[in-house]
Amino acid sequence: MPPIYELDVPEFAQVKLGRRNISAEEALQLRWNDPEESANPHSRRGRNRKLLVGETNGGRRLTLVIERTTDPTAWLVITGWDT
Repeated sequence: MPPIYELDVPEFAQVKLGRRNISAEEALQLRWNDPEESANPHSRRGRNRKLLVGETNGGRRLTLVIERTTDPTAWLVITGWDT
């Protein structure tokens, strides 16, 4: 699977994350802290979505659902939660 070079948190995802007291900045930090990537077993969109599990710079463990864009190295955060 291609590496994640670009990760974006759109406004709708910021709202979802905010309900769980997760900032967009925290979500973006996972990409730089050696996260684990896995297939999303609940995805209805097949291989376009996956789970990203890792830590923020402050040590908070999060799970993010991310979705691939038309660029295979660019992904959007869909939602997330504490792990």
